[in-house]
Amino acid sequence: NNNNNNKNRVRLTAYYYNDEDFPELFSELKGRINKLADFSIDTGELLISLNDKHHQDWATSWHKYFKPLDIGKKFIVCPSWETVEEGNRQIIKIDPGMAFGIGGHETTQMCVSLLEKYIVNVNEQKNMLDIGTGTGILTIVAAYLGIQDILGIDLDPAAVSAARENISINQVEDNVRIIKGDMTKDINNTFSIITANLLPNLIMRLLPSVPPLMSDKTKLILSGIIPEKKDIIVDTFGHLGLKLIDEEKMNDWLSLVAIKE
Repeated sequence: NNNNNNKNRVRLTAYYYNDEDFPELFSELKGRINKLADFSIDTGELLISLNDKHHQDWATSWHKYFKPLDIGKKFIVCPSWETVEEGNRQIIKIDPGMAFGIGGHETTQMCVSLLEKYIVNVNEQKNMLDIGTGTGILTIVAAYLGIQDILGIDLDPAAVSAARENISINQVEDNVRIIKGDMTKDINNTFSIITANLLPNLIMRLLPSVPPLMSDKTKLILSGIIPEKKDIIVDTFGHLGLKLIDEEKMNDWLSLVAIKE
């Protein structure tokens, strides 16, 4: 190909397990790609290539894109394998492992901003619950903001493992406990702050179980909401005796803050 053609070329990379099912899958994928023309999609010249990658290669290949990032007013999130100079921001070291949530996503950034805003009296705000904790970043932020007793929960074993590692790296083990579990099942305590940075359908599934975990002073911070789902979530607040008191918007994402009515 000449250079002009290369400029217009799109490369799509996908990863699959190289197991006994793969040859049949590869054949199916090639067939489907070649049939895109049947849907009036002009693919131009197609080149399909296959490469073997060792597991650890693709699991860490994105590391080069994870750079130190200012988050909220007080923090800088830094990959655990890099060093940053001490400035006037608190450094949070994150090793994501195979879990989601290194701080760059709008939904996480809004949660951090709202934690900074609503953690105002750590003598009264004793504890926090983070549902779907991922890499544990929100629990670390809360610990640095002064909350003494923090519980992070996630159903994904990779997230539990990554979060525990990050809690250790950031030396907040005395304040944070990470457990494997599904949403709020088997949790009977009340919490000063509850965070859930989840997809809207999971937030809808979660909401009915949250009010029993809230006192009159609890702040519930929800993130991961797309604007078209806001009305149904706020409507559900009403049915559950919750009231919307604050919201933040960043690009195409919303975060909502609710209290008991």
